[in-house]
Amino acid sequence: MKYFAILLLATLPAFLSAQIVNIEEQRITGTNDSTHWYGNLRFGANLIKVKEQVLQLNTAAQVEYKQGKSLVLFLMDGKFLRAGGKQFNNAGFAHLRYNRKLTDPLSTEFFAQAQYNKLLYIELRALGGGGLRYRIFKNASGKSRVYLGSAYLFEHNRFTDATADRNWHRLSNYLSFTFRPWQGVTLVSTTYFQPQLTDWKNYRLATECRLDTPLGKKISFFTDFTLQTDKALPTDAPVVTYAWLNGLTLKF
Repeated sequence: MKYFAILLLATLPAFLSAQIVNIEEQRITGTNDSTHWYGNLRFGANLIKVKEQVLQLNTAAQVEYKQGKSLVLFLMDGKFLRAGGKQFNNAGFAHLRYNRKLTDPLSTEFFAQAQYNKLLYIELRALGGGGLRYRIFKNASGKSRVYLGSAYLFEHNRFTDATADRNWHRLSNYLSFTFRPWQGVTLVSTTYFQPQLTDWKNYRLATECRLDTPLGKKISFFTDFTLQTDKALPTDAPVVTYAWLNGLTLKF
């Protein structure tokens, strides 16, 4: 079955791309228990000129492999938007994660990531780490789940301005859930908190919520809201960013 999303409304800041990559939303809605390989690749390009030229490029890739107790996930994303000779978005990331189930509710995971965001003054943020992931709830059907995760990560930051390079040791904690209370209705939410180990005033906090609701047999409405706070950016970079997307999905 194919899906087409029609964007109805986008309330977006110039700094759309996430400082914290939401892996949970991808993992929860990706493979099912019987799939070994899963993947998708998306690319979009728009060039518009009325009085000023607008160029928009979007790329995204997702590959998952599941075998026994192991799950490997790779994500890649890039966004570029220029209008009237000015850049409004120039960001991207690549993320690799390995997850292995230890017991039925407990798993261990290791990850590595590289990202950039020119409008947030991030030339390169490279990080790696590992920790534990615990499922604290699963309903009888297995369609609704709640997870709690905690990990250690080391990150290196290189900025586009005169700010010196920064290396930090952080905790990475998250709470995520997927609820499907009625047929076709899905609510996915993830909240990350990443403080520096020796200075908790230096932290990143991000929350993302997405709701999908059917309007008929072949059409559904979605709304997605993301709010992020990053206390580790250069002085001129925005501390708080948000994005709100609404649209329709057609199925046929």
